[in-house]
Amino acid sequence: MTREIKINKTFLITGGNRGLGKVITECFDGVNVSRQTGADITKDVDTIVAESLKYDVFVNNAFDGPPQEPWANFAQTNLYLAIYDAWKAANKSGYVFNIGSIGNRSIVAPEPRFETYRVAKAALDHASRQGTQAFKQNHVPFKTTLINTDRLDTDLSRSRATWTGNGVSCYEVANFITYALLTGSNTCIEDISFYCNLDHKA
Repeated sequence: MTREIKINKTFLITGGNRGLGKVITECFDGVNVSRQTGADITKDVDTIVAESLKYDVFVNNAFDGPPQEPWANFAQTNLYLAIYDAWKAANKSGYVFNIGSIGNRSIVAPEPRFETYRVAKAALDHASRQGTQAFKQNHVPFKTTLINTDRLDTDLSRSRATWTGNGVSCYEVANFITYALLTGSNTCIEDISFYCNLDHKA
């Protein structure tokens, strides 16, 4: 089942083939970068940036992987920086949503190596907040908002042994995007964090 949210804006979404990205794509009748344009955030940054200039809203959702993996290179952060530069050069208005993680707030030892996920998401967090400040200080006409989430309720999360039966609904994130887009032209939300009681019993 899909729920389309009526917002009169065009959306370009990375990672729109599953999970949160798929829900956002369906809710806003958006264009999925990987499926509909054939672009990859680790290899096709110029293509994605050029395409983004045609849209009102860019959702930076796809994650390339922990930095130690051979295919990973902080692509989500690098893509946002490239989007920022291009939109600024074009004096483009619009909205960028960066999908982060509450995991970036916890400093842990670097083992197991998967914990470097936090490093990549922390980089995105900082870059996104710089973008918000650029709007606040009138350097750019477009807005940037960081969305940090706890574990999401997705097919992937449900397939893991650690699944407790609870996760943040992807539709709650979509509802927030709607709210953010309806704020005044002089208002930008820097960040929002979605937490979930993972052991909650209804």
